[in-house]
Amino acid sequence: MASSIAEGIRVAWVAGHSVEGDNTRRLTLWREGAGAGENTTFHIHERDQKMRFRTTVCLLAGLVLTASLAGRVMSQDAGQAGGEMPDPAEMQKMMEKWMATISPSEHHKHLNAFVGSWNTHTKMWWEGPGKPPIESDGTSEVKWVLGKRYIQEHHHGSMMMPDESGGMAPVPYEGIGLTGYDNYKNLYIGTWANNLSTELLIMKGGRDPSGKLFTSYGTMDEAMLDVHDRMIKYVTRIINDDKHMLEIYDLHAGDGYKVIEITYTRKK
Repeated sequence: MASSIAEGIRVAWVAGHSVEGDNTRRLTLWREGAGAGENTTFHIHERDQKMRFRTTVCLLAGLVLTASLAGRVMSQDAGQAGGEMPDPAEMQKMMEKWMATISPSEHHKHLNAFVGSWNTHTKMWWEGPGKPPIESDGTSEVKWVLGKRYIQEHHHGSMMMPDESGGMAPVPYEGIGLTGYDNYKNLYIGTWANNLSTELLIMKGGRDPSGKLFTSYGTMDEAMLDVHDRMIKYVTRIINDDKHMLEIYDLHAGDGYKVIEITYTRKK
């Protein structure tokens, strides 16, 4: 029983040619190892984009529930507790709970303040907060992606880096980040990757009641000091509709040890 359900949840979309018109798609379900003629093909007439979306969501929701049920049956087959199949009412609640976690929420709307084209001015304190910062300029493009579940930032600028002579020289810097809100964990989440590192930065946090202050925490490696996972705090302040500031603090060195400050000014 468990093996047949497990096989049944392996599905694939087949992007075939139209069989009933330009709006017809073919969906084929098969069991792994099935022979010729054992697959099942459905012809779905999709009237508009909304219909396609609903079809995909319903199928995906069904697969998630089927996978969950398969796990319960496998547990039962193995003699483990909690193996009974849920009734239709419970299944409906499971689907509604899942759907609530995947849809953009009110929390996502607060990220709209960061969307747009920006000029950036960066200050970096290589020698600590008591020393003069190294300053540079750049640009950032921020847009909604993935159905307004995330904003994506694409930054271009420069960064002062040690050169072969032991001095500092500017090098091109490019970074890409995603920021969103996890409805299940009730946290703002983000990632950052750039062309000068192979480390993917991950941060999680929240915003204050005013919606103008976002605070997140994450970790960062420091290879030059042989330090792994030093704690980092990210503070983003919305100054007005056309300006916001990101401050990055190295908590490994101290609570107020600011290492980077980036001011975003909207392009006119």
